[in-house]
Amino acid sequence: MAGTNRCRFTFISACAGVLGMASCIPLAVAQSAQSPISSSRIDAPYLLADGSVQIIASSSMAELARSLNTIYSRAHPETRFTVRVGDNYSAMAALTFNRSLVAPMGCEYTRIGLGDNLKIAADPVPIRLAHATLRPGAGTPALGVVVNAANPLDTLSMAQLMRLFTVGAPSGDIALWGQAGVTGALAQRRVVPFGPLPSDYTDSDDPQAGEFLSTNKFSGLNMNHGYQGLPHYSDVIRRVSEDPAAIGIIALNTPHDNVKVLALRQSETGQAVLPTGDVIEQGLYPLDRFVYLYLRAGKGTPLDPLALTYARAALSDAGQQAIAAAGYLPLNAAELVQERAKLTQ
Repeated sequence: MAGTNRCRFTFISACAGVLGMASCIPLAVAQSAQSPISSSRIDAPYLLADGSVQIIASSSMAELARSLNTIYSRAHPETRFTVRVGDNYSAMAALTFNRSLVAPMGCEYTRIGLGDNLKIAADPVPIRLAHATLRPGAGTPALGVVVNAANPLDTLSMAQLMRLFTVGAPSGDIALWGQAGVTGALAQRRVVPFGPLPSDYTDSDDPQAGEFLSTNKFSGLNMNHGYQGLPHYSDVIRRVSEDPAAIGIIALNTPHDNVKVLALRQSETGQAVLPTGDVIEQGLYPLDRFVYLYLRAGKGTPLDPLALTYARAALSDAGQQAIAAAGYLPLNAAELVQERAKLTQ
């Protein structure tokens, strides 16, 4: 998990690193799989001098990319892949300039990356590969909400969660625990929220978590003035365990036995669910997030046929088995239908 984005740099400098003009992070190279390459793509920038197909993957997705390459090689043993390990920004930059066949990413395209991409290419096509992981030490983590063991609260709705962590929610902010339904001595205590850093400008365990929460779960609102973003989830867990008035958003693949995980409801009247593997795979967990395979879309041109074939392999039954073996939670049947439909061209 740590090391997903070891330094923050601009999209242009990320491009420079990918193109060999500058380097912000070391590139680890690994050989994996093989597959036929259409002669019409023989001049594609992602084809390296040695004839291999380059894939730039974020560090949280590198193991998964190699696993998918292996699946691909079973059907197409004559194509070689070179996997270079960077971060989400270098993966975005490489895809924008067609230096990577696909972009395996542990998050959605960021607003910075998407804005620069659209100057050169059309909207990239996002393919959900899997739900985030619960396996300790592996990849992009599933997120959970925890409180101190002494807090009597057991559940929250997503609207309440937003009101606890952000400023400007339509129903008003929640500043005191009593406003969230807590009774007793804690009711008059001010809520003390902790979680990941709200920006990816600072090195942390999970650089894109802050933008994911704000954009995908909190309606674009900023974290409130009491929010304390910490670079390491272990520090969030420790602070929540020490303060009965604290609440935290954590990576569920980080040890957290000394705090209480809350069940979440999508709506005020919805069913509250705990973030178990089965619940997440069924698509029932409100704080769920995914990992992605992005395909480059040129302006006025069809998707790259090799990238399409690669994505279909990733969404095959064998591909989903490889994804599960890498520690991620595979897509459910309905999600697979949705993602496979994006590749019917």
